[in-house]
Amino acid sequence: MGEPIKRIGIIAGAGSLPLEVARSVTQRGGEVHVVMVEGAADPALSAFPHTRVNWAQPGRAMAALRRANIKDAVLLGGYGRPSFATARPDLTFLRLVPAVVKLLKAGGDDAVLRGVLAQFEALGLHILSVGHVAPELLVADGQLTRSAPPEGDTLDIERGFDLVAALGRYDIGQAVVVSHGTIEAIEGAEGTDRMLKRVAESRGARGMRDRSGVLVKRPKPGQDMRVDLPTIGPDTIANASAAGLAGIAVMAGHVIAVNRAETLARANALGLFVMGVKDGERPLRTVEILPPPLTMLGRIPAYDAAETDVARAAGILSALRDFGGGSSVVIDRGRVLAVGTSENPAEVIARVGNLHGEKAKQRGAVVIGAGRTLNESIMTAAKSAGLRGVVATGAASTQLSPSVIAMANELAIFVAAAQVPATAEEASRAMTTEPTSRPLKIFLVAGEHSGDALGGKLIHAVKKRHTGPISFAGVGGEDMAREGFSSIFPLEDAAVMGPMSILPKLPQIIRRVYQTVDAAVAFSPDLFIVIDSPEFTHPIAKRIRKRAPHIPIVDYVSPSVWAWRPGRAKKMRPYVDHILALLPFEPEAHERLGGPPCTYVGHPLIEKLDAIQKADAAGLASRLGLDPSRPVLLVLPGSRTSEVERLIDVFGETVSRLSSSLGQIEVVIPAVRHVRDRIVEKTAGWSPRPHIVDGDEKYAAMRLARAALAASGTVTLELALAQTPAAVAYKVDKIISALRFLVKVPSVVLANLVAGKNVYPEFLQEACTAENLASALQPLFGETSERAAQIAGLALVPDRMRLAASSPSEAAAAVVLSLVNDQAAGKSRRGGPM
Repeated sequence: MGEPIKRIGIIAGAGSLPLEVARSVTQRGGEVHVVMVEGAADPALSAFPHTRVNWAQPGRAMAALRRANIKDAVLLGGYGRPSFATARPDLTFLRLVPAVVKLLKAGGDDAVLRGVLAQFEALGLHILSVGHVAPELLVADGQLTRSAPPEGDTLDIERGFDLVAALGRYDIGQAVVVSHGTIEAIEGAEGTDRMLKRVAESRGARGMRDRSGVLVKRPKPGQDMRVDLPTIGPDTIANASAAGLAGIAVMAGHVIAVNRAETLARANALGLFVMGVKDGERPLRTVEILPPPLTMLGRIPAYDAAETDVARAAGILSALRDFGGGSSVVIDRGRVLAVGTSENPAEVIARVGNLHGEKAKQRGAVVIGAGRTLNESIMTAAKSAGLRGVVATGAASTQLSPSVIAMANELAIFVAAAQVPATAEEASRAMTTEPTSRPLKIFLVAGEHSGDALGGKLIHAVKKRHTGPISFAGVGGEDMAREGFSSIFPLEDAAVMGPMSILPKLPQIIRRVYQTVDAAVAFSPDLFIVIDSPEFTHPIAKRIRKRAPHIPIVDYVSPSVWAWRPGRAKKMRPYVDHILALLPFEPEAHERLGGPPCTYVGHPLIEKLDAIQKADAAGLASRLGLDPSRPVLLVLPGSRTSEVERLIDVFGETVSRLSSSLGQIEVVIPAVRHVRDRIVEKTAGWSPRPHIVDGDEKYAAMRLARAALAASGTVTLELALAQTPAAVAYKVDKIISALRFLVKVPSVVLANLVAGKNVYPEFLQEACTAENLASALQPLFGETSERAAQIAGLALVPDRMRLAASSPSEAAAAVVLSLVNDQAAGKSRRGGPM
């Protein structure tokens, strides 16, 4: 592994390992700086240079390591499930909120741990393994104790290594107990020590007294060696001895021995062997887990991710048949909580109940192996353990006792049947074999209602252009549903805007992110499309790329990398294969910033150009009874409650100033339904009193107005297409305002960016005052040079937004189908050969 690193950061969770590594480095003359996670790290670490941080303060941690001139670090120790009740977030945390989903998935899920590493490395930290920093802590090849394994135990060691490798594809199992060729126990969410204690209890109940069997421990194939390495220590020895085992075998160079001297001394005193065994790093065979169809037998519906959970459990049971069989698997949203071998399923369920505790929420399901009878005792155990469902497998699974089904209904637990493959080999074939003829499959994820509108039009255009059968799945709303699309959950569960909106809904969003990823991988689409809402959709895209790298990924609506955080463009490249841009300048921006390939497909507003420019201004004036001698000021304070609250008062004062300087004017405010009442309330004292109209009369009001006062946003493009002069204003909260230095464009007004010049004057934050706004608007009411300059500049916008295609959705559909055809023809997602 080369020379150990001399200067290292230690991000310390619970346990003795961070302290051992710190001592190891310093004893060799190296230097450390310890980031002690509050509530987890050993207080003894305070003897070293250190910084204490709350779990929600990655920025504070990184700042401490930078001050210590540290670029390399290890992530060590245990970390409990974070609670927002204890969070004291810093600004870096708020920026990384979408990625915090990785921290809230409790347990040893490798995908989550890789995500944690990715977040630290994205912040500029190089994460290393213990082997790079303190290689002497790893167990080497060979016998470490006086006792050696007898021949029978050598065979058990081989079988244990084979089993962990077989289960690795399902992201479970670092430890197993094998005795006389029989798989006695498999580690689930309980951890190694609890597994050994239940082996001891089981053997005691059976009256076993002879010392036999072996604990086998090794990483899962494909596991990232930088975190969550398996460990053994003095407690492992004590528990293995209490369980009556003959010894412990671990994968040489891949398992840590903590408190090594004490561990080996205790093993020698108890007569146990401990040894490191070379075992080739087998490639992790990735399989697509296709959900077996569930036959619902009761009236209680299954939870959203049940089919995907059953698919994973079915794969585990199939793999176990090659090792003597499995009785049951308890699983919750992809996390395997317990695996039963010879135990009764009710016993397996009971130990999950002990993990959850009495006050745990109802969650997860148990899948019963073939040959096991689903009876009332299993139902009772499932209810006591807080499970939401029970699934039977095997040929007779659909002929359950009516009393069992009635009991499930009474207990509010879903009961279902599923057919699973007979062997692991058959399971692998079933999960990877494509049918000879199948429809084109596209998975779409919209994160809010504007994305749903784009998705609905895209689905319609793709169906129109594609001649063969086609199947859609994913997340969407009413517009997509009108095209026959069925969303896996309501769009409202994911609809958020910005980090401060995410926080209150974060637990729900976390569940939906993982549910969406599981559903997408199970659907095995020809193309995966995320639509806008990067806070929700991009974490999903990243996980899809890791779990199913063969699936092309398209991002419909580019994040505003051209405006702020331009580094995001390059960071998107590993997980986005093509961007469908709404704005004409975005392809050049991505090329300049090193982002993914990008095609301008057009903004949906361009389809409304005729409607905007031919809107019935005279009809609206007549309906409102406006005095034709008075010029009209259009006021557009925003469509979100937060925008209205920040701008409405300064807009009111601006109206008052204009009325004083210009004389009598008419004021019109289009208001969408959810902010209308607030606008009515806030404008009740305005002079002149505004005419408040429905949002669908906005275009007529734009054509009627002499000038507009608008909040920055998409509405500025609408004003430009209507050729309406305006002044633009915007205010944000203090946290976002503090990040203004990240903005990298000469204007935040979309109309200005499309035109390529600052046509509309803009007044942001401190500049957003009634005096400034009134001064900018007043010249626009006369035949002035300011008005003429705006009219000339606005004429550029519709020309630059026009398309060769008949509509943006058809242009987007053409790119989508072209990418699908390239993939089928063997071309890479980047345009070259595969």
